[in-house]
Amino acid sequence: AFDPSPLIPYLESLGVKYHYIKQPIFDLAKSGSLQGTSICAFCARMKRGALYTCAREHGYTTLVLAQHLDDFAESLVMSMFHNGHLRTMQANYSERKGDLRIIRPFAYVRENECKEFSYSAKLPVINDNCPACFQAPQERRRVKKLLAKEEAQSPRIFSNLRRALIPLMDPEVLADLAKARTDRERRGGRYGGAGKPYSAEGKNKSAQPGNSRKHAGTRNAPPQEARDGKPEAPTADDPTPSAAP
Repeated sequence: AFDPSPLIPYLESLGVKYHYIKQPIFDLAKSGSLQGTSICAFCARMKRGALYTCAREHGYTTLVLAQHLDDFAESLVMSMFHNGHLRTMQANYSERKGDLRIIRPFAYVRENECKEFSYSAKLPVINDNCPACFQAPQERRRVKKLLAKEEAQSPRIFSNLRRALIPLMDPEVLADLAKARTDRERRGGRYGGAGKPYSAEGKNKSAQPGNSRKHAGTRNAPPQEARDGKPEAPTADDPTPSAAP
């Protein structure tokens, strides 16, 4: 996966204490540990696990991750498109065990702003060097191009996306969404028009004989379920959708 070793001389020049961790993530994925998920989702989970372990071993209580606003927006779009969920990363939350706090301080910062600052401050910049990124088209990259195209037509699109993302970063909102999804699944998992539940045959009242809207059953067809047929509960530490690259 991504190799940050070129940063070592820079950190040493600053006298900053660092911990360099190596894991054969790509080899593990090829050996069968992938288990159906995308390589990017698998890699993200493995890297987070390594960071959590390192932080605990050395007594750290806060882990800082560097995802920016573009990452948050792309995760939201991918989650909606491929999993049918309103889900993205969180900017401030505690890991499940409660002993580690994770923050993403660049949540409102654009990618181009990070890039401009890194060059102006003469920070070491590492180009993409993950082998998986060069072997198959990546869905995140496609979504990035899609949003860039939309931004050319609507310059305020990321300001609007940021406003839409703020509630989704709230753990209480995520819990409410998870509960609503669970309740829906218990009622059969499908909805008709205007929130009317479908019967086991997949029809609502608007599709019954004698109704003036003869094609209501077609117009109100239920949304397609997530591609794996089992929507996942939203989690703060697994923001990467399970769509294939």
